[in-house]
Amino acid sequence: MPNLTNDLKTIIDTPDKIQFCNSPIHIRQTALNVGNQIKKVTHYLWIWNTDQSKTLGDANQIIAKEIVSRTDEYITVNIADLIKAWLVSPENARNTNQPQFAWNPYALPAQTGQGVFYQLISEVLEEEPTTSAIVASTVVSPTYFATLGYRWNYEQNSGSNNGLTPNSSDIFKNTPCRFYNQSIDNYFENTFNLGQSVETCTSGNMILQSKITPPARQTFCALDSYLIVFLNKLGLWDYVTPFGKTIISNKAETANSNRMFRDPSTINNSQVHSSLRDTINVSLSYIINTGHIDETATQLIEELVYSPKVYLIRFSGEKVTSTLTGITVDNTFITVDNTNITVDNDTITSESVGYFSTFQQIPVIITNPEELINLTRLNNKVNIEYTLKFDETNNKILDIK
Repeated sequence: MPNLTNDLKTIIDTPDKIQFCNSPIHIRQTALNVGNQIKKVTHYLWIWNTDQSKTLGDANQIIAKEIVSRTDEYITVNIADLIKAWLVSPENARNTNQPQFAWNPYALPAQTGQGVFYQLISEVLEEEPTTSAIVASTVVSPTYFATLGYRWNYEQNSGSNNGLTPNSSDIFKNTPCRFYNQSIDNYFENTFNLGQSVETCTSGNMILQSKITPPARQTFCALDSYLIVFLNKLGLWDYVTPFGKTIISNKAETANSNRMFRDPSTINNSQVHSSLRDTINVSLSYIINTGHIDETATQLIEELVYSPKVYLIRFSGEKVTSTLTGITVDNTFITVDNTNITVDNDTITSESVGYFSTFQQIPVIITNPEELINLTRLNNKVNIEYTLKFDETNNKILDIK
C-alpha cells in the first residue's frame, strides 16, 4: 500500500483545489500512455483534519474499479460521500471537526470544522495494444480542501470539478446587498486562505474570518431581533438579518397513564390524581419575515433554503451599558431559556456599549418553502420579501428527544 508522506502533499493555492462534498466529486482516470487501454484503477484516499502536515497512516478508503466494456476510455468514481462522512457524522469517533458555530456578543463568533483535507494516490493498470502487456503507473493527486458546499448543475466541465471558479456561473452571481441590525455587533465574513505552506496550513486557518463594519445606509433597527446563521453554498458560515415580524408557536406531544393503587376504595378523588402525564415533547416553530430586501439578496435566501445546517440567534433586547473594560461575563455558561450559551473568558470593552448583550443560539431546520419563488424588481417592484419557517431541533423541556 502506498504511503502519503509530507513531500507528496501540495500547497492549496488555487481555487480549483477547494472542493464541495455536497455535490459529486468525480475522479476521472484515463490511460496515461497514448494508445493504451485503461484496465483498472485502485484509488487510495486519505482524509484528515487539523494540520495539513500531520503524519498519516494507512489510507482511509481503498477504491478499486475495473472497466465494464473494452470500449471504455476512462474510469470514474465519486468520492463525495466518503469525504462528507467526516463532516456530518457525529457518531464517527474520528470526526472531531464537523462544522460548529458559537455566537459571541463581545468578539467574533467561534467557528470550527468547516472543512477537511483529502488526497489520493492512484495505481493505474493499462494494456499495451500490440503486446497485450500490462503497464502499471502511479498518479498522485494534489492536496484538496473540502467543505459542505455544493455546485449548481452547470458548474462542471469535461468530467472535472471547477471548485471556486465554476464553468459559466459567474455571469449569474452578484454581490448581495445586505441589511444590518444596528444593535448587533461582530458581523463577519469568511474567505478561503489560499497559498499557505504545507507546514503552516491547518483545517482551521484555511478559512479566514474578518469583522465587517456595516455601511450606515444599510443599517436599521428591528423590533424582533434575530440573526439567521447558516452554511452557505461554499460550505462557510454566513447570515441573513431579518427585519419583518416573527411568530413563535409551541407544539406539545404528551402521553398519559393511569396510576395503580393497592386499595382504590380509599382514594379521595378530590385530592389525588388517578392519571399522570408521563412524557412531554415541546417543539417551537418560528415564522420569520425577512422584511423588504434588495434583489441581489435573494441568492442568500436561496442558499439558506439549501443549507445543511442553520441556527437562529435570538437577542433578548438587553444591551451593554457599562463603560468599564475588562469585565468577564461568567467563566463557564450563561443559561437562557434552558439553553447553555458558552461565553468563557469573554471580556466587555467600551466598544461593546450599545450592542445586544444577551442572546440564545437555537439549532433549527428550515421547513419551508418547498417551492422557492425568485422575486425580482421587474415582477415584484420593491415588495421583495420572504416568509421562512424554522423548527427547533431540540425539545424545549428536555435536552435530548
